[in-house]
Amino acid sequence: MLRHAPLGLGHPYRHEPDQRIPVYPIAGEAWKVRARTDMNAKKVTLHLRRESSTHVYELACLGNAQSDDFGPYGATAKFTGGNTHLADAAARSGDYPGQMEWEISLPALHDYEEVIYWLESDLKEHTDPFSVSALVWSADNSGFIQSGGTYPTNIDLLDRKVLKDSSGQIFRIRTSLPLNEEDRVVGFGERFHSVNQRGEFVDAVVYEEYKGQGHRTYLPAPFAMVIGSNYGFYVNTSTPSRYDVGVTTSDRLVIEVDISTTQTMCEIKGYVGTPSEILKQYISEFTLPEAPPSWIYTLWASSNEWNTQARVEKEINASIANDIEVGVVVIEAWSDESTFTVFRDAQYTPNDGSKGLRAADLHYPTDGAWPDPQKMIDELHAKEMKLILWQIPVINDQGDPDSQVGAMWAYAVNNNFVIRDGQGNPYKVRGFWFRDALMPDLTDAKVRQWWADLHRYLVADLGVDGFKTDGGEHAWGSDLQYLDGHSGLEKNNLFPVAYAQTFHELFKSSGKEGITFSRAGFAGSSSYPTFWAGDEDSTWDAYRASVRAGITASASGIFFWGWDIGGFSGPLPSSELYLRGTAMATFCPIMQFHSEFNHHAVPSNDRTPWNVAEQTGDSQVVPVFRDFVEIRKMLIPYLESEGVEAISTGRPLMAGLFFDYANDPEIWNATYQYMLGRYLLVAPVVEPEVTVAKVYLPEGDWKDFWSTQGYSGQQWIEVNAPLNRIPVFVRRDAPSLINFDLA
Repeated sequence: MLRHAPLGLGHPYRHEPDQRIPVYPIAGEAWKVRARTDMNAKKVTLHLRRESSTHVYELACLGNAQSDDFGPYGATAKFTGGNTHLADAAARSGDYPGQMEWEISLPALHDYEEVIYWLESDLKEHTDPFSVSALVWSADNSGFIQSGGTYPTNIDLLDRKVLKDSSGQIFRIRTSLPLNEEDRVVGFGERFHSVNQRGEFVDAVVYEEYKGQGHRTYLPAPFAMVIGSNYGFYVNTSTPSRYDVGVTTSDRLVIEVDISTTQTMCEIKGYVGTPSEILKQYISEFTLPEAPPSWIYTLWASSNEWNTQARVEKEINASIANDIEVGVVVIEAWSDESTFTVFRDAQYTPNDGSKGLRAADLHYPTDGAWPDPQKMIDELHAKEMKLILWQIPVINDQGDPDSQVGAMWAYAVNNNFVIRDGQGNPYKVRGFWFRDALMPDLTDAKVRQWWADLHRYLVADLGVDGFKTDGGEHAWGSDLQYLDGHSGLEKNNLFPVAYAQTFHELFKSSGKEGITFSRAGFAGSSSYPTFWAGDEDSTWDAYRASVRAGITASASGIFFWGWDIGGFSGPLPSSELYLRGTAMATFCPIMQFHSEFNHHAVPSNDRTPWNVAEQTGDSQVVPVFRDFVEIRKMLIPYLESEGVEAISTGRPLMAGLFFDYANDPEIWNATYQYMLGRYLLVAPVVEPEVTVAKVYLPEGDWKDFWSTQGYSGQQWIEVNAPLNRIPVFVRRDAPSLINFDLA
């Protein structure tokens, strides 16, 4: 075998061992060609025809074929394994066992030079010829880069350049904005590595990084605010974009955007004002969200191992026995994981895939995993608990011809409801998770309507209250083809937005109030609350990354956000980390604990407070957790009021201090502090073995949330921080809504 795929798999952060690097060579810059063979090949040559001559190059053998990460955009922590359900798949992602990788670096091409090359091996194998021409950076003399909206009088787009081929087709644009010495830059979506992006490389590409995200993110946005110069900007495109925020040149924020063949211009829209005013202008580019129901502010409970009705009922009874009031139950492992519409073990006659099943169509064996879902849901509702079911936006496999998933697969393909690849074939997921599954094109209204109907009985008949819209990151490759004729370059980032939209439309058309709970998104995701931070280990580093993620997501219009208390993966958190995470989550828009599947190993890895107490031997876990839940219940009216305020004004529910105190340079040294609503300053303890915390109080008069002791602002103070307390301070002008008695 001899393999060369110039475009690779479309992975945004990985070079494949058989691709061209870069995919489109740039004039004056070296480029590489890679190939894969089996172990029998001893020599691979590249034949390059340029300027009427053919040059032959021998490729170097690099050993076992394995994909590699590249940067600086998207630098990430490497996955190191562990006993989890994703460990083996993640560890082998990008490997090609039993194959060899070959590579050659080639001389730079001239401006617009077109060359042809092919590969041959010593086993008499050869590839087809490949044609490629060099792209050229030149000044944007045609005005392709447009400056829209409003900028400060001294701010303008600089150094406007386009990367184009000989026909004038533009592939990429580059421009920059000036940075003053005092400027900080926040935004670009949910970011785990830092709140202030000054001095960082970041990009806007939807991507699933399983733990240790580094600079990668599920939920990017081509939007940022420049705090100091008091403006923001939105790159009005869905294509991937990259940002050099004062790294290469300290006084420049360089913007680089991939351009599709259908784009006739690229607008970079400016907004002027306070951070709240800037953010409101940005989210107003899309449909403003409706205020979510007040029950989102209650405690959420979840574990991937709650995969039977008996187990769910056992854990709910445990919460009641421990006097810990749960308001939302999220069940991940409920479905057959083929259709994602049917409780596992349900018996029914499959239909033709054109419509969803109805409750009356299904029978549940008494000895099955879910003997009576309706009874379970009714009992949850009677206990004033809501139910959210896990989702993945794929058709997992072709199934048997007479199966429901087989009918869905055939219906979707035959009716052209799926995303297709560059050859026009149904696109099959290229990543390790749900590999080879089909993806319905949920960016198309009729496909959304079909997908919603497949799930309708869960809402209309059974009374499900929401869907955990996981896994929105499966679309890889600029070559993908969507139903409206646009490419993956333009639409891949928008897929998770449409995915959440699908279920919001389902609830609306069913006349029901419901939510989605997403981890992936892009510009426009603000329209469809709520969100969580995604996969994280139970470590202090991951905890700090999650706090940064919450502050940055909020600064990008994601107002209703949470995370998995203490992390959801790996060894159980210590009781100290768990209670510090609980305290922070109490003063966070969403309060949730969740655990990854661990093959039902003993002891359990559930992140329930009663299991953490049992496994750590720390008897204070349950009573302290219980007390925090009681505080949370008292906060709900305040959170509900401030959530409405956030939508109205653009000031996030979880607001970095720069929203209210942008002129105070000291706030940038209080990295993990934020305002919850307009009146509560929250200072999570994010380091172990801390008993006295240092807190920065901005301008104004403050009182301790727990003791009502008064403090003046613009100073650092030290406060006691036992495990049953988190430093929280109340602005003196706070309404009586939060002046309740903690005795």
